Parts: sequence; C-alpha cells; structure tokens
Amino acid sequence: MRQISSAVLAVFFLATSSLLAQQEIGARATPLQPARRAPRIYVGPVFGYNNSLHSSSFQSVSGDVLCPTFTGGTKNGYYAGISFEYLLGKPRESKSSIIGRAVYNTFPAFFQQGGDILPSIDSSTGNVVFSEVEHTADIQYSTFDIELIYKLNLFNSNFGVVVGPTVGFVSGVQRIQRMNLISPSNAVFKEKPGTKYENFGRTAITAEDDIPGHSTMRLAIKAGVQYEITVGRILVVPCAYYNFGVTKLSDADNLRVNALQVGVDVRFAL
Repeated sequence: MRQISSAVLAVFFLATSSLLAQQEIGARATPLQPARRAPRIYVGPVFGYNNSLHSSSFQSVSGDVLCPTFTGGTKNGYYAGISFEYLLGKPRESKSSIIGRAVYNTFPAFFQQGGDILPSIDSSTGNVVFSEVEHTADIQYSTFDIELIYKLNLFNSNFGVVVGPTVGFVSGVQRIQRMNLISPSNAVFKEKPGTKYENFGRTAITAEDDIPGHSTMRLAIKAGVQYEITVGRILVVPCAYYNFGVTKLSDADNLRVNALQVGVDVRFAL
C-alpha cells in the first residue's frame, strides 16, 4: 500500500510540475504577454590574477661589466575592470560575440641573480672579508587597458575560445635594484656617500628609478579559453588567457612584459 501511495504521489508531482511549466511557458508567450526576448547585451565586472613574465637584459649596476645581467623575472599581480559583451547573430542561437573591456592591470616582477664574491667589512672587527652577494630587482608596473576580444563557443557548448588586441596606457613604473650580502652573517657593506643601505648595512640599493625612456603605451594580444555558467540572466564566466606584449616596456633594457591571466567575468543581461 505504501509503494502504491508513493507511486501515486510521484505521478501527481510530475503531472503538476509539467502543467505548471506549460502554464508558465504559455503565460510568457501569449499575444497579450509575449515571450521575453533573449538578451543580446551583457555588462559586468571582471577580476582576476596575473602571473607576470618579464624578459630583459639590464645589469644590476648599469655600466659595470662585472655585474650580472637580469634576463627574466616573475611575480603575481591582479586585474579588475568592467566588460561589455554584444552577441552576434540571433541571440538565442548565438555562439559568437564581441567583448569590450576596460581593465586596470598590475604586472610586477622580481629578478634575482647570485654568485658574486665581493670584499665587505666584518661588522665586529672592521676587517675586510669576502662575501657572497646576491643581486635583485623589483619592478612595479601597471597599465589601464582597453581590450577588444572576439569570442567563439565550440562544439555547440558553453566552452569558448577568445582572442583579440589590447591597448594599454602605462599608469605606473618603478624599479629598485639591490645587492644583498648572503654570507658570512657578520658582513656589512663599506658605506659610500650617496648610496642607500638597508637591513643594517647588509643591503645596498644600487638603482632606484622609473626606467628612463620607458614606453607610455603597451600593445598586446590576448588569447585564451572561457566557460559560461548561466545563472538566470547572469553569466558567470571563468577564463584563462595568455597576454603577449607586442611592444616593449623599454627598448634600452630589452624589457618585455607578458602574463598568464586567470579570472572570472560576471555578466548581467540588459
């Protein structure tokens, strides 16, 4: 008896659900209340993470042939902004679109080279000792980007590929280069006038500038993948890109900035 009652309830539930669904569809599609049009335009915030990849050829101490050359650096940054998506073709059948973005990016980098042995001072005796030295450079680099991206969904699915150009206006550049004494632990630099020191004399700042002659604009190509998750009239879109810098940050330092980007777009239908 209990099984029969459960079966009747299940049939009743399915029938009621089907009837309600049909009524809802009918209500949306009557002459007095036509079906709601599929949205063509989406707007919303974008945010994510940048893994910056800098390639370069500048020296730890400019003009000193004994100092090493920095060839590459990396560090984590972020991006945040707003997007505008316009679906191509009929909205309900569209598999492609044009996406415009206005995005603030940070592309920092940390460079590191070691291996030098240089004379320093024993902090307790004042005698000359030879110390292992490490060379580092920190670059803080940010841009305000305008992007124009073409999206194409593949295999009649929500999985898509994206590609397009970006134009970036440089909003900030700062570079600090240092020499750090690694060993022995009691060694300090012999201080020179005009040089800044940190870490109780164990770190010397060898350069601090905004990369003289740096470009004020960055042109790049973005390519990647995305997946659209529909939540009502909202699209939540996880995405991943490779951002390739076409132009250099500095020709003199042969400094180019690329990035791996992972983030999420949230797009609201208009």
